[in-house]
Amino acid sequence: MIEVKDIFIQTRGFSIKDASLNVHAGSCHCLIGPTGCGKTTLLEAILGLRKIQKGKILLDGKDITNLPVHERGFSYVPQDLAIFPHLTVEDNIFYGIKHGALSDKQKRHESALQIAESLGISHLLKRKAVNLSGGERQRVALARALAPGHRYILLDEPLSSLHEGMKKELWFLLKELQKKYHLTILMVSHDMEETFFLADYVDVMIDGVIHQTGTKEEVYTEPQNIEVARFFGIKNIFDAEIRVVEDKDYILYCKELNTSLLLPIDKMEERQNDSLLTIGIRAEDVIILRHDLPIKKDNLLQGTVTEIYPMGSNSMVIFKPQNSQRLIEIVMPDFAFKKLDLKPSMSVTVSLRGERLFVLK
Repeated sequence: MIEVKDIFIQTRGFSIKDASLNVHAGSCHCLIGPTGCGKTTLLEAILGLRKIQKGKILLDGKDITNLPVHERGFSYVPQDLAIFPHLTVEDNIFYGIKHGALSDKQKRHESALQIAESLGISHLLKRKAVNLSGGERQRVALARALAPGHRYILLDEPLSSLHEGMKKELWFLLKELQKKYHLTILMVSHDMEETFFLADYVDVMIDGVIHQTGTKEEVYTEPQNIEVARFFGIKNIFDAEIRVVEDKDYILYCKELNTSLLLPIDKMEERQNDSLLTIGIRAEDVIILRHDLPIKKDNLLQGTVTEIYPMGSNSMVIFKPQNSQRLIEIVMPDFAFKKLDLKPSMSVTVSLRGERLFVLK
């Protein structure tokens, strides 16, 4: 387990403030956030490449805060991969295994060759790295990182330069490698699809501060504050006021939408002293109802479709409620979009499902 406790790092014009995270053994843990928020700086501090001013870093309970890089027990793949172009693939993979976890040199070489085979690059061992494709370079970088035998591997956006098809191929490969070699992975990413495919746990960092930590399901469905919601691109955020408290629901009034909404009581961990709050809902959780089916949904809004934007296998529909100037984004799969036969200026009814609303701090 990697434990990062209250790390403070001051660089020129930027600081990471009291960052803490726990990377559970055997898990894939993604650190996400906008460009320049401090993700790489924190990763480099864990590796020992960057000095920290305060805090501790522990690996399996051992304090490694002041250990040199090669004694920390991590493997590392940087964003630029740091492949040596003048060396062969074999020499790149063997580079640095003298600091590996396996004591016997012969065993290290045998293990490195097995890893190369697992990654499908055995046939490239004698080729100069300068002649490799992007995907081959990624595999060599992964092989070199795994060769020392460490079970903790840190990845800094290693797939960011690849096209979508190659990236997805390597996602599956990473999953297989993690299982085969019992890896614990801490990965920096800004790719949401990549994060929620690979990760078990997610930390969201914004402006040097970790704003939210949790399982990927928790972070995806329940962003904790406006900063995290905006990072995820969520636009359906509204101010509301608690008007009535019932057994299972709060009844809210949302002035922006000119309507009352039901919010399940369990959506708030504790009752706020202030009756004012901010709520949100993801675009894919807003439902446009079919006219030919009975209405059994809550939080219904009448209004008009104003714009439609195709998005490959999905479509984004912009909805304007009656007597409101706010717009609501709705993302729906194409099969549902085609069934509804939606067009601009069409009158529709939508549901902001109470169980899909979240409360922002």
